[in-house]
Amino acid sequence: MRRKITEAHLLLIITFAMYMGYQWLMQWIPLHDVMFHVIMGQVMLIFPGALWMLIRYRKNRPQLSERMLFTPISNANIKMAVAVIISAYPVVVILNRFSMFFVKNQVMEVMPYMMRMGYFPMLFVMAVMPAFNEEFLCRGILYGAYRQRAKTTGIWLSALAFGLFHLNFNQMLYAVYLGIVLALMVEATGSIYTSMLMHFLLNGFNVTMNFMANQRLIADAAVNQQQVTESVSQTLSDVSIQQLVTMAVVLAIFIFLNGILIYSTFRMNGRSLQNDGEKGRVIDGWIVTFVIITVILTYMNTDFL
Repeated sequence: MRRKITEAHLLLIITFAMYMGYQWLMQWIPLHDVMFHVIMGQVMLIFPGALWMLIRYRKNRPQLSERMLFTPISNANIKMAVAVIISAYPVVVILNRFSMFFVKNQVMEVMPYMMRMGYFPMLFVMAVMPAFNEEFLCRGILYGAYRQRAKTTGIWLSALAFGLFHLNFNQMLYAVYLGIVLALMVEATGSIYTSMLMHFLLNGFNVTMNFMANQRLIADAAVNQQQVTESVSQTLSDVSIQQLVTMAVVLAIFIFLNGILIYSTFRMNGRSLQNDGEKGRVIDGWIVTFVIITVILTYMNTDFL
């Protein structure tokens, strides 16, 4: 069992090294096709794990399905997944807004480049591919290994890895929360397809809203994208105590609602966070090394206000 944890951590580090290596290489190779660049970055997230899966489980597909939780989801669980991600969305928005008191919104900075691709290519590279690739790595390989020894710790650790993989504090804050929600729903439904669906719905909604807003700005021609980005930027000193309290209350309400819906999903499926088999530690030197390196890179990559 310990071997599976080490295996998962090594795959995480190899994947991260390949992803960063590709990003570094692209700084020295002129490439004007943004879509190709983004797709190749996403491919780096899945290639090591997919290769490992083919080699490790080529003769035992049932074991692979059990490890990665490749099991169908019922209509009832699909409805609960949609309800949970809808209730999680305000939390993600508020956490993103809170992070912007201290750091720049780095998603908005790359959005103009993504808009040039058009709606459907943008939806593919920002919603479809991340929903599959990131869930395969974080909820499949990582949490799939953790849950056999320590489900609760595994949820937190896989969520932390998911947040750190974004390499900026702006996205990390809400990505960690989202990672916790997604891992809980994977456990509650017994299927990684649940988190893939939820991840796609969240990213797809954001892509759609940003694309529609951008189209309105183009039609209106009153302000440009840079002005919009600057108008959103706001420091903590510009916010009143009343606004902060309102944000905190709304945050607490939706986190509570999120918890109720997730708990209901566990009850509906007769599942729990109790470990049935061998229990043990899931933290080792490999994951500690990954966390230290990504924290340093996240700090270096973040534009602080």
